[in-house]
Amino acid sequence: MAAAATAPIPAPVAAPVPIAGPTPVAASIPVVKPAFTVPGFAEVSDRTFFEILETYQNRIRPLNDLVTWDTEEESRLKTRRIEAYQLRNGTDYKPHDVFHLWPYQPVDPDHVIKQVTLKVNAPKILPEFSQILHVNVVSDRVMKAIVELEEGRHAFYPIDIMSPDGGVRCRYHFMQFLEHTDCTVPKLGGFRKGARQDGTTFWVRTSTGDKVFLDIERIGSRHFFYDKRAKSGWFISGELTAKLGDFLPSGLLLAEAGVVRRQA
Repeated sequence: MAAAATAPIPAPVAAPVPIAGPTPVAASIPVVKPAFTVPGFAEVSDRTFFEILETYQNRIRPLNDLVTWDTEEESRLKTRRIEAYQLRNGTDYKPHDVFHLWPYQPVDPDHVIKQVTLKVNAPKILPEFSQILHVNVVSDRVMKAIVELEEGRHAFYPIDIMSPDGGVRCRYHFMQFLEHTDCTVPKLGGFRKGARQDGTTFWVRTSTGDKVFLDIERIGSRHFFYDKRAKSGWFISGELTAKLGDFLPSGLLLAEAGVVRRQA
């Protein structure tokens, strides 16, 4: 009798391999700027301003250290500036110099030195915003951008930067601020109250780098102004900053300020 045929054992079927889908991407969460909710003030968003701050880090040498000048001529002109100040204001007070004194009035251009000479070891690229003889100086390019936006708010006095061989290297301008503004709103940030011995208080800048706020009504149409509570002295508009590009020397930076409008 023939043996019964054995049925073949089916081969095992492999489990289906799952098809990997796209890795899910987490939805980006928009950063929501906190609403400005200070009673009596509204935030201004159509104009921006920056404070020019001195960092004291990696600062390049000012133009004053890179040039020489006729010391006798500058001494003579300085005496003329002081005498003109005394005559104009009816005072015997003899200041060190007059560019930063109230009442702010333009210095006679004939009383300002007209040229300085670069030292042999001066760098090829010069800072466009610096100081000579403790007075602000700006490049010709910076001066023209400022005048285009706010002609008449500052006094400029041309000064030629001469090469060591005697040729004119470039033209700069002494810049005299003709106002000393008070545009900050200390109670909104960046300041703390100090106390005098008689019990009265005053505002002091904090050392934490908190944002300061500016009153748009006090700013008016200004773009570059010397303010009594600015840490290093100056505020500059976003519009002028955009025109100038990277004009600040190493060691100075821009810190955005808040801008507000007072409400009744």
